[in-house]
Amino acid sequence: MIGPLFRSPHRAPRATPLPLGAARRARNVFTDIVETLLAPFGQWSRLQLIVEEVSIGVKALPPAFDGYRIAFLTDLHSSAVVPAWWIQHAVSAAMGLGADLIALGGDFVEDDARYVPGLADLLRPLHAPDGVVAVLGNHDHYVGAAGVREQLRAAGARELLNTPLVIARGDARVAVSGVGDLQCDAIDFFAAFAGVPPSVPRVVLSHDPDVFAYWPAEVRLDLMLSGHTHGGQAYLPLLGPPFVPSQFGFRYLKGLYRESDRQLYVSRGIGAAGAPIRWKCPPELTLVVLRPAHP
Repeated sequence: MIGPLFRSPHRAPRATPLPLGAARRARNVFTDIVETLLAPFGQWSRLQLIVEEVSIGVKALPPAFDGYRIAFLTDLHSSAVVPAWWIQHAVSAAMGLGADLIALGGDFVEDDARYVPGLADLLRPLHAPDGVVAVLGNHDHYVGAAGVREQLRAAGARELLNTPLVIARGDARVAVSGVGDLQCDAIDFFAAFAGVPPSVPRVVLSHDPDVFAYWPAEVRLDLMLSGHTHGGQAYLPLLGPPFVPSQFGFRYLKGLYRESDRQLYVSRGIGAAGAPIRWKCPPELTLVVLRPAHP
């Protein structure tokens, strides 16, 4: 692949949320018109939802968590171009994975607030022994984060906004946390694992994988789960995906990345944005299986 023709502008973590402005609202209207026109061309019935099972080695993972299973769903993009039945199909598939924890990576809706009220009904079937956790994505902020958060609560999901959830198996512990969206919300790396001893293995949800590059060295991170890029969504011959919503281009496009003791997994996501196209980049439901890292 040569590289993307377009990528996101440079963004660094924010200390305060970004208000939704008039320009974003106008863009939402434009996007909604375009997607409504393109929706009839969607062929979701011809697509296969790929379950990617990924074993991740985690340093000092307690034996009690060897084989711990996390079902990761991200980028549903409920909209005119992603029908409700397709999201229901993904939810049903996730429930068939026997996960200990279900993690939701954001972008539950696209750019049309009319799809927010139906979100709880789509997600309510999700449940797991250790619960359902979530973070928001940039598109959730575009349509109003408060409404999306209300729907998540109604569905029984817990948003991890710069706050940890400690999961216990006897005396053993693993911490799962989440941070705000890189473009639209506040990120507090230190609050994300506040009160968690450094010896406890850590998994963090971040909608945008670019956050991985900014994670401070003094805060332990074993694994980050992200989406946002859609894996490129559509691949052109030789060029690859012409647009990647990352300031780093293909650096964190899809799949597993390792940098020192830290790992990042980027899912291709469930839905699509802009157009009902997934060409040479099939939708993905991820099953993460934690394993002790080998020395």
